Amino acid sequence: MAKKTQQTTWAGALMEKLTGRASGGHERIAKKPVAERLGWLSKRNRGDEEKTAAAAGVTRRTLKSWLSGKSKPSAKSMDKLDRAEREAMTRLVSAKDRAEMDSSTKRIGTRSRDARVTGGAFLSGTIRVSQDERDRLILFGRHMPSGFMDEVRQAFVEGGQEAAIKKMEDGLADHYFGTSDFEIISVDELSFDGISDPLGDVGDADGRYISDVESLRPGDILED
Repeated sequence: MAKKTQQTTWAGALMEKLTGRASGGHERIAKKPVAERLGWLSKRNRGDEEKTAAAAGVTRRTLKSWLSGKSKPSAKSMDKLDRAEREAMTRLVSAKDRAEMDSSTKRIGTRSRDARVTGGAFLSGTIRVSQDERDRLILFGRHMPSGFMDEVRQAFVEGGQEAAIKKMEDGLADHYFGTSDFEIISVDELSFDGISDPLGDVGDADGRYISDVESLRPGDILED
């Protein structure tokens, strides 16, 4: 019998993909003293004071003053530090994996049922839609706008974990489920494999696709 994939929370699965860290990762960093937080940010920038200061939105002089304890960041500066830390967390994921994640969504309309199109973001787990709670496999990547996962990543950078989850769930509601009345109860697997479309079709605003390889003929324009 195949071993069942270990379940995790929706927040845990999404944060692991976005940052390579567990749910609440930034919240744990944010509880540390300012000097420790700056040390963590400096490490992410390979000890480069100029880059660390730029990431935190301050001068090197101000950065050194914070590190020595001679001054403390203002509330506005703390917001900038929060953002810099979250942006650095997204870079804990390799550039290759980030690129694949960003290519894992592309609305392909009827082509979603074309065997030639492979990959795309998918989620398996226990999901409730309205009153129907059961194990599901949802291939949502082929229904979402191109670059949607970069928008989710930026939502995390700007507003944190809750903002990223809301962006993700709003996208699923608008482009996949067609309703906001759903709940992802637990996750067996969350994958963001890049979409491969051999014909390289380009869709219009309505999700209709015209082949850029073959000559246009009746039936080339496909709709969901």
